[in-house]
Amino acid sequence: MYLPGKLSDETERLLQRINQLTQALLEGFELDQEVITLEGVESLYELFDQHQLFLVQDGMLHYSRNGQTLASFDEGDIVGMMASFEMPTPRLRADEYVELIPIDRDRFLRHVYSDKRRQHYWSHYLMCHNAMLLDYLGTMVKEQVRPAAGFQNLEPGDVIIRQGDTADLVYTIIHGEAEVFVDDVKVGEIGEEEVFGAMALFTKEPRSATVIAKTACTIMAVPQEDFATLIEAQPQAALNLIENLARRITAMNQQLIDKQQD
Repeated sequence: MYLPGKLSDETERLLQRINQLTQALLEGFELDQEVITLEGVESLYELFDQHQLFLVQDGMLHYSRNGQTLASFDEGDIVGMMASFEMPTPRLRADEYVELIPIDRDRFLRHVYSDKRRQHYWSHYLMCHNAMLLDYLGTMVKEQVRPAAGFQNLEPGDVIIRQGDTADLVYTIIHGEAEVFVDDVKVGEIGEEEVFGAMALFTKEPRSATVIAKTACTIMAVPQEDFATLIEAQPQAALNLIENLARRITAMNQQLIDKQQD
């Protein structure tokens, strides 16, 4: 059995153990059915009874979903166990030539349970599969990294952002309200859950406005390098940011119209 990507040492050891246990389970079991040869099959169980197991004798089969290969099986692997018990399972695909030996599921299970030693191997086989998949999943799933956010409590009148300063943080108001000033002229307000201070990070220019706490505020400050992580971890923050920018652009357009009319 092969899994894509870089495997941990634990996964490698579990794969080796699964191969050993497969051989032990098949010991003394008569493979009495004729070899089946296939090539270019999109779904194995569209051709065969779902309760049928197979031993790969030559070539490879692949578990696939949405066109992506999840795992591959080669010589000595037993495939079809999940499908035979009508569990949800990816498709078993054969891209090239493969030789399979059919195995009757019920006869195989009677062979397993007829001997206490094989029963032990079977339990170990199932546990190794479970442990291997969990360990592999742990290596494949992207680690969820929380942004290095700092929380600040502010009093009315405290300056959060000063016009002209270098931009290095993005802010979100957790509780309270703030006011926005450009050249000492109030141009807007910021409420709870609004994200602000991101524009200067995008433009690489100094802060274009001053933001002052209107009420007692609790804010979250996220360093520039962690802002992308914040957006990924909290998609709502990206939506809030877009909505805030849209409102501010609308307000600025209205101010421009008002000045033209004066």
